[in-house]
Amino acid sequence: MTASALSEPSVQLMGLTKDFGVNRVLDNVNLSFRAGSIHALLGANGSGKSTLIKILAGYHAPTSGAIRLHGEELALPATPRAVHDAGVRFVHQDLGLVGTMSVADNLALALGYERTAQTISWRKQRDAARRDLAAVGLDDVDPATPVKDLGPVQQTLVAMARAIRGLEPGRGVLVLDEPTARLPNAQVDELLRRCRSLRDQGVALIYVSHRLDEVFAMADTVTVLRDGRVVFDDPIAATNEEHLTGIITGRTGEDPVPAARGPRRKGAVGSEAKISLRGVSGTFVTDIDLDLHRGEVLAVTGLIGSGRSELGRLIYGTQRVTAGTVTHNGQVLQKITPELSIRRGIGYVPQDRKQAAVPGFNLAENLCLADLDRHMRAGFLSKASQRTATLQAIKDLDVRPNDPDRALRELSGGNQQKVILGKWLQLDLDVLILDEPTYGVDVGARTSILASVLERVASTGLSVLLLDSDIDLVAEYADRVLVMRRGQIAKELSGDDITVDNIAAASYAVQPQGLAASGADILEEK
Repeated sequence: MTASALSEPSVQLMGLTKDFGVNRVLDNVNLSFRAGSIHALLGANGSGKSTLIKILAGYHAPTSGAIRLHGEELALPATPRAVHDAGVRFVHQDLGLVGTMSVADNLALALGYERTAQTISWRKQRDAARRDLAAVGLDDVDPATPVKDLGPVQQTLVAMARAIRGLEPGRGVLVLDEPTARLPNAQVDELLRRCRSLRDQGVALIYVSHRLDEVFAMADTVTVLRDGRVVFDDPIAATNEEHLTGIITGRTGEDPVPAARGPRRKGAVGSEAKISLRGVSGTFVTDIDLDLHRGEVLAVTGLIGSGRSELGRLIYGTQRVTAGTVTHNGQVLQKITPELSIRRGIGYVPQDRKQAAVPGFNLAENLCLADLDRHMRAGFLSKASQRTATLQAIKDLDVRPNDPDRALRELSGGNQQKVILGKWLQLDLDVLILDEPTYGVDVGARTSILASVLERVASTGLSVLLLDSDIDLVAEYADRVLVMRRGQIAKELSGDDITVDNIAAASYAVQPQGLAASGADILEEK
């Protein structure tokens, strides 16, 4: 710890308990977060992390317990304004920035415009924005720049600048909820440096993450929640990555780790092409050729901005193909829409969960959305049929809590993702397109989600197009890998060539030793 901690914790949780009906999601949680410290908060999806943060933010009221901020007890149920005024600020995964507006306007929307009498003073507004940006190291960013023109790490830092204005030295608390989840690896270190700088200024940082490498690179203290209880709370020096992984998942060293890929993966891919693209272009991708075979997991990866996500939208029909042809089972598709894709047996899990489900609908309603016809009885939607299908999907995917009537928004991110996937796995699919299916999901939920997909691949010959930036995941699960750069396929890898190093090298156009390059493999950068 590089700044001396105050004797009184910045945040103290005492006996915090939260029940949703008969389900207890937080159970007598006692925690302290101190000034000048980075405190990592870890746990599997459904462990209670999100609920704890929402209680601290004033979104949920605890069932029992107390919260002290800087030694003073917070009146419960708290309001977001009371928490904000006490110096506790939040940066969520969804940054809440308006891309078409300038940096200065985005800051002013939350913090208020600078005025002279009753008129906005644009000079004062720019000066205030420059001070806010300088506080997080963005001295070189023009406040007039539209947010959409900034890089991912700069956008995150703008959200941090908005959050920390007005924090008093030694009294500020900044909660960061998966701040690096959408950042390319090359930019993560820059954000971590900014976090350390805030710590050194006396801010208490509560850092929620699934990335253990980041935790060990920066955290002073780490807490692990499991099933709503604190199961580990110690200095980071008291553990290591293997030990911490076991605590998060609840596995001991003797527990068998489920195999992600069984022996059946070898030789299981058929020669039959289920989806073929020839010369396909869209808004960004250009002249794409690819074949997805029966029973194949074909991964398309690349850095942010490579165009991999656009491929999924083009094939499924949420974005228009501007050139080239898409073929399904040998038939050229003259018209591609989501409705027609579902009829053809093509499913699609987009990167944004908000586009894949209805948060206010319950689990049964979400799980049955893709094919309501199968639940119609005498012209009416059968609740009993929906419930039966939902209970089976909940069991198969280990969705927690296992309540068909629970609203989707009340589930953790990993369990929401299981429900979204379950919606498609109930259907007789030919092709499943997965765009970042384990984004923001912990190790245990990730294994469960991908195991469910691979089981379907093995049993039915399902073809999977996996669009993912996680090269460790891609190297582990893919039968074949296409690496994209700048809207084009730059490299194809198969067999023993599918390694993390080779995927990274192709993504960054670095040629490692032992990876032969042919003129047809590596596209020239224009």
